Amino acid sequence: MTSITDDVVARASDLARDQTPPEDASTQLMAAAHGDRRTVESARDQVAGRLRKRVDDFEATATLQLLNRVLSHLPIHDPLDWKVRWGQRFRRP
Repeated sequence: MTSITDDVVARASDLARDQTPPEDASTQLMAAAHGDRRTVESARDQVAGRLRKRVDDFEATATLQLLNRVLSHLPIHDPLDWKVRWGQRFRRP
């Protein structure tokens, strides 16, 4: 049984191999991950681990670039973000 992360990695690998334009690939990967940043981060970590084991894997390099591009378009949720805390007068940094 494959997980959503494995599906995202496989889809990213296919898109990188087919040299799909970055805008189309980003939207397809975001749809495959259901817009979940953690899923894309997990896929990126999985591909980076594969790349660490074999540094001459150019397909993994292209896949990693594609996943990083998708991550750059997804919002970051940081519970300790100073901008959010600045509005609360009792939690100023």
